[in-house]
Amino acid sequence: MPAQATAISDKTAYTGQSDRRFHDPEALLASLEGVGNPGILRGLDVIRPVHVSTDMLQVLEVFRDHKQEHFFPVLDSDMQPMGLVCERSLKGYVYSRYGMALLANQGQPKLLEHFLTNCPVAELDAITEHVLMKVHIQPDAEGVIITWKGSYVGFLRARALVELAHEQQLAVVNEHTARLDARNREIQSVLQNMRQGICIIQSDLTLNQDYSSHLTSILALDDLAGKPVMDLLFTRSTLGADQRQQVAAALMAVLEQDVLLYDCNAHHLPAEITLDFDGERKLLELHWRPLVDEDDCVERLMLVVRDITQIRALQLKADEQQREMRLLEEILAVTPSRFVDFIQQSCDCVAALLLQVSSWVYANHEGEWQTAYRDLHTIKGNARTLGLLSVTDSLHASEQAVLERNAPLLHTELKEVMQALECYRRVHRERLSGYLEAEKATGTQIEASLLAQLEALALEQKNTALTNLLSQLGVPSLRDWLLELSGDLPRLARELDKPAPVVSLSGPLAQIRLDASCLPALAGALTHIMRNSMDHGIEPAEQRVSLGKPEAGQLQWHGAILGDEFVLQVGDDGRGLNLKRLAEKARQAGIATAKSTTGELAELIFHAGISTAEQVSMTSGRGVGMDAVRASLEALGGGVSIELLSEQPDAENCVPFRLHLHLPQALMLEST
Repeated sequence: MPAQATAISDKTAYTGQSDRRFHDPEALLASLEGVGNPGILRGLDVIRPVHVSTDMLQVLEVFRDHKQEHFFPVLDSDMQPMGLVCERSLKGYVYSRYGMALLANQGQPKLLEHFLTNCPVAELDAITEHVLMKVHIQPDAEGVIITWKGSYVGFLRARALVELAHEQQLAVVNEHTARLDARNREIQSVLQNMRQGICIIQSDLTLNQDYSSHLTSILALDDLAGKPVMDLLFTRSTLGADQRQQVAAALMAVLEQDVLLYDCNAHHLPAEITLDFDGERKLLELHWRPLVDEDDCVERLMLVVRDITQIRALQLKADEQQREMRLLEEILAVTPSRFVDFIQQSCDCVAALLLQVSSWVYANHEGEWQTAYRDLHTIKGNARTLGLLSVTDSLHASEQAVLERNAPLLHTELKEVMQALECYRRVHRERLSGYLEAEKATGTQIEASLLAQLEALALEQKNTALTNLLSQLGVPSLRDWLLELSGDLPRLARELDKPAPVVSLSGPLAQIRLDASCLPALAGALTHIMRNSMDHGIEPAEQRVSLGKPEAGQLQWHGAILGDEFVLQVGDDGRGLNLKRLAEKARQAGIATAKSTTGELAELIFHAGISTAEQVSMTSGRGVGMDAVRASLEALGGGVSIELLSEQPDAENCVPFRLHLHLPQALMLEST
């Protein structure tokens, strides 16, 4: 049939002849093949309409002839639907006394337009949603009048509308189902191809049937659906029995409970576990997520499992390489001889302490405790001065263990110190082998075989001059050695946020050489002194400028041979020694100072536990530095004294001073 509807031109047929008082829409409908909404066409009921000018008595006759019909559509002169005429309302009026009077009056027209009932109208090609919306607006209607380009073609009864609505809902359901199926296929595809183990834990602590295929690879098991999660993950783990019980209890506590309980128990669910597969271990990373319903109750738990064994191994390797690079940077910043001497001396000291400390648990070894504290503080100060910072934290912890007189803790911390020192030594040996050897600072370099022959010759002939010459090989002059030692000051200054000081050397230092065996101990003593000068002797740059001093501090080192000993005078242009604070610290330590002279007060800086620092820091303040200096020099057969450069303190109770380091003549090598 053509898409264009056939027009009905003979409109007089509906008004002039009684046998054609009803419009027949079948001709129009027959011309509409393939036109319109298929759902409407399936439910369309062709009810012949009546013209609005039809006599109501004639309509009643039709109702009698068509007892199955209770209403008819009513059209106007342009074939446009006007509404419905219902049998009940029409009969109710006709058989009333008013209707009887109307029927008795033969001259009064009996029109239908006063008895019409409103009815929704929709086009034949309207979409289903619009048709149902019209019915929703007028729910008491008998149905919907269907037209094509304004002309009546049929009627959709209520039951047809129900079927139409059902078809519409079914179409929506099918569409949603298709989308859901597509999404499920996508999810299954993701689960089968992703490199993570994903599963759902049900309320009975078993696995749901949907899980990623990679989970079977991680756990080396098949058919995981319905199996207990505790058996799959935690039975083979390295968790203890108590930890496994906590995990099971936490899972039972959160499932089918308010999500708040999950937040309270989530810390009991492990983030990492190690599984043992016949000697081969896997490190698994676990991510837990609650799946809640509309009432915020945890229905199930989603668990994401990731095998991070290789990742963690690579991460540890990268961390180790990064740590080695940091150690290499620290080692390369130190002169080779200083580094080798520091590591050797520190390792020997810590190894000796490790052998002794176990016997300090049950006996009173106060002297040994003090010596250990002094030695550890010296090593820490040297390490910080040299910039070997990877060992300072464990040294600081060892100091704290000594203060607490906790021998087991000290033993543990000393092992950490030794491990850090050995790590430095290993990196130096393995990474810098053939590149950094302990250099000879000055002197003549000769081959080892020739040196051995010369030493044998000097011993055989008892040649004193040759012996003295050989003893000086590889030993730097004191001036060169002190310049090398002062090379650590810029690093120390940066640590304290101060300008690097200027070091001035005077005296016959270039002609003096000391026995190499005493240099490490002397270096430790001078390191303590340099750190004290930089930390609480030399003022900050701003304060120095306000006092009219140069921004950078100055250190003065003067050497002299006085009688049978060598004296190294060490001083700085800082604030000096605060005698008032020193007296206060002494009184706090139980030392009477009321009758002490200024010289006696100054000597208190060598007393263990007394420091003029205002607060304890990683650099100073524990009252150990100058005590360690005196102990180191006395161990070499020498000593240390203090010289006050003014009789009266300044406005801040400070007095300038100078230290005298005394070394016996036996430590000086004869000049040649």
